[in-house]
Amino acid sequence: MNRMFLEKTQLKILTTSDEINVIYPKDIAETRVDYINGLETKWNYKDNDDKPSEFTIEINNLAKTTANKVALKDNVILNAGYGSDLGEVASGFVIKKEYNDNVLKLTCSEIDVKYNKVISSAYEPMTTASTIINDIAKQIDFYVKQLELKNDVVYKIGESIHGHGLAEIQEIVKDCGSKINIKNNMIYIYYKDLADTSKIVIDYTSGLLEEPKSSNVPEIKIEAKKEEKSKTETKKSTKKSTKKTTTKKEAEKVEIKEDYEVKCLLIHYLKKGDVFHLKSQEVDGDMRILSMSIDDFTMTLKVKIINEKGK
Repeated sequence: MNRMFLEKTQLKILTTSDEINVIYPKDIAETRVDYINGLETKWNYKDNDDKPSEFTIEINNLAKTTANKVALKDNVILNAGYGSDLGEVASGFVIKKEYNDNVLKLTCSEIDVKYNKVISSAYEPMTTASTIINDIAKQIDFYVKQLELKNDVVYKIGESIHGHGLAEIQEIVKDCGSKINIKNNMIYIYYKDLADTSKIVIDYTSGLLEEPKSSNVPEIKIEAKKEEKSKTETKKSTKKSTKKTTTKKEAEKVEIKEDYEVKCLLIHYLKKGDVFHLKSQEVDGDMRILSMSIDDFTMTLKVKIINEKGK
């Protein structure tokens, strides 16, 4: 497919002393003298399931005086697209900085460093999972933008939490038979895979680069069966969360995580959890994005079928 518009990257770094703006490639229409216009900028993005998503940025031939302004924990906003159609690909905080041979390399995390904050809280009997989720999120400065639990578990004997806040929320969501998606400091919890009426279509005319690769390979996972605590068990406030205890019995569970791997040109509107319509020579159906990575302007999506024509 021929790219109709020129690839374009806009980068903003908010330092304590200044705002650094970088545009690549050079935009002859840009007249703001405080903008760094035309320095080669490379980037990639990797979505992670078990830890905050990260992205890296490289700016070539950047003056040392400018690079020195950038520090750890500075906020970074990465916009990219084609021509004038730009949108946010990622935003986060600098967690690693390197400057060698006039090249500034930044590693950024999409989630504030507070995500790893250790919390300790005790909850009264009959407290619901939703109440605990909201409380933990508040303690680590996250916002629950969507909270749809398949089963809002009631902790009949109460619950004691001690650990990393975000990890505790993820565990509770799993116990409720639901899914979690984290974008910056926003938490989205859902369980229904509903089709989106305004789906984006990805085919060979809109950015699809090759036939989707089937990932439909069953995998056997060994999981310990869980059993509920007895009603007479009491809460121990000095120990870690009173999670459900496990037996030594193990169960085999056949699990298929994703159905296809899709490679396409960058579409900045798409985010993890979004629904789009995939149409190729062999596949035609609605897909939900489970994870994604971007290398400059090529996206690799791991997707799950919501519904597929002919099946």
